[in-house]
Amino acid sequence: MATIATQKTARLDIRLTEEQRAFIERAAAMKGSTLTQWTARHLLEAARRDIEEETSLRLDAEAFDAFAAALDEPVPDAARELMARTPQWA
Repeated sequence: MATIATQKTARLDIRLTEEQRAFIERAAAMKGSTLTQWTARHLLEAARRDIEEETSLRLDAEAFDAFAAALDEPVPDAARELMARTPQWA
C-alpha cells in the first residue's frame, strides 16, 4: 500500500492522435511498462535534460583553461572596493 508521501495524486492530460497513442503504447508494452509508467519516466528524463541544458554552462577546454586562469588572478582593485561596501539591502 502506498504511503501518503509516495501517493500520486496529480494528473497530466495530453491530446494525441490515435496513431501517436498506439505508437507510445507499443513502446511501453515492449518495455513491460504501463502507458503511465513509460510516459512518466520519459517525460521526467526529458524534463531533467531540458533543465540541465538551460541551467548549466559548458565550456570547451580552451575556454575552461582561460576561466580557471582568471580565477587564479588577483581580484582587481575596483572589485575589491565594491565588495568592501555595505550593501544597500543590509
